[in-house]
Amino acid sequence: MENEWKMDLDIPDIGSLITLLSAALSAAIMGVGNVLYVVIMVTTAYEAKGKEFLLSLINPQANLTFEAQFVLIVGTLLIVSAIFFFITMLVSIYETHAVSKKERGGRMKIVFGCFVFSMFFLVIALLYAMLFRYFIY
Repeated sequence: MENEWKMDLDIPDIGSLITLLSAALSAAIMGVGNVLYVVIMVTTAYEAKGKEFLLSLINPQANLTFEAQFVLIVGTLLIVSAIFFFITMLVSIYETHAVSKKERGGRMKIVFGCFVFSMFFLVIALLYAMLFRYFIY
């Protein structure tokens, strides 16, 4: 008789679900943004420099111009950052599934650690792009 007002709601932790899904969505948007930035960078350099530029990027023995070095180095750093963002998205989706099935609580430290690691690579790529453009050239 003492538990007649007690309700057992069979719902997952809504706060964790919203947090993990927003982390996954943010990581996906940032990863796609990185990839699109690399595509725009390569396309712009190709339009400005022509077919020889693209062939010099592919050829390992080519003498790279400043633009080719810039696209190669900064583009590689941005692609690595995008890969880490996509890994963050996958980890966040996996943790969201675990929270929704009530297997365990979401491991927020892992998700946000991956997100911070991805943001670190993005900041390194953008700082290197600014330094490379304004101090080396």
